[in-house]
Amino acid sequence: MKRRSIFPNSFQFLSLLGVSLFFTSCISIISPGEVGLMWRPYSSGLSQKPLESRVQTYMPWNSVYVYSVQWMSHQEKVEVLTRDDLTITVSAAIIIRPVQNEIYELEMEIGRDYYEKVVKPQFRTAIRNILSAYNMVSISKETPNVSAQIKKSLAEKLKDKHVEIDDVIIDDVEYSPSILKAIESKLTKQQEQEQMKFEINIAKRDAEIQQITADGKSKAVLIEAEAQAKAQRMISESLTPRYIQLKAMENPNNKLIFVPNGKDGLPIIVNTDGK
Repeated sequence: MKRRSIFPNSFQFLSLLGVSLFFTSCISIISPGEVGLMWRPYSSGLSQKPLESRVQTYMPWNSVYVYSVQWMSHQEKVEVLTRDDLTITVSAAIIIRPVQNEIYELEMEIGRDYYEKVVKPQFRTAIRNILSAYNMVSISKETPNVSAQIKKSLAEKLKDKHVEIDDVIIDDVEYSPSILKAIESKLTKQQEQEQMKFEINIAKRDAEIQQITADGKSKAVLIEAEAQAKAQRMISESLTPRYIQLKAMENPNNKLIFVPNGKDGLPIIVNTDGK
């Protein structure tokens, strides 16, 4: 009985494994939102025409450089010395991507780590330079202007670096404990001043109301006194001797005897009952 050798089967298995590895190493998948550049070191070098988003096959001694052309956000945390010599920590984000039709130039001049090499240093520098022109208390209110100025500065610095900027966003501003305490103290004083102003205004209004009330009462008393004086003058002026004589004669309740010659031209009045 002959023994069957296992070496041919082992050789076939290794051959198949080598072929599989060979073909596997020659495939790259370029997903949507990505572009690739073919690198042929032994022939044409780096291709200028970007590869399409699909499965790319190539010889094992070649390679494919893949770039994402989707918008990407990068965040930085930077310490800044403000115009009034106070230190704050600013968190800012930049949204950026490569220019798709300039991928070849980007790879030749900078490479796939373009953010770390070029964008990041310029971004951090722009944050410091722009914010150093502002006082600490005004930064929170001026955030939109600060973001716009940083974006404009970066656009000028990265003009020929084959990337495009969508936006710059100031996420957060952190203050040291001492600064926070000073701000809190200042706000407390401002609130106290506002409260004092409010109370003073209330007191002024109350005083005005009291003054108006007092003036009204004084005017009312004066008017009443003037009316009484006027009435007394009118009565005094109307009490002539003839008027008094007439009223005495018109009194139906008295039984009187009138004597023509009396004091001040008035008749002498004598009661009939002898009293």
